[in-house]
Amino acid sequence: MDMTFFQKGLLLGSLIFGAGVVGSAFTGDGIHKVRFVKEATVIELEKRVQVRPEDLPEKVRNALNNKSYAGWTISDAYLVVADDGGQYYELVVRKADEQSRMKVNKEGQVLN
Repeated sequence: MDMTFFQKGLLLGSLIFGAGVVGSAFTGDGIHKVRFVKEATVIELEKRVQVRPEDLPEKVRNALNNKSYAGWTISDAYLVVADDGGQYYELVVRKADEQSRMKVNKEGQVLN
């Protein structure tokens, strides 16, 4: 197999890196020290709940009636609730082979 200089260097580097990983995984005394985290703080900034497009509020569905969105259809929808209580709908919309996302409030106003 005829390899270029770059390919040889990449192969050599991979072998050295792999040996370093294996060498660090086996310490020789057979004892592995593992540290477990007992508690974790989870910061959740928003929650997303999938909604069937036909279950969206009428005003949200009608946001696509605007001339700018003619021909687009909703393929997926999510209700997004922020930590501060604010909410909006994130819509995945498609037109032919194009896909886009849009945010719409409960009044049907496009936010992005």
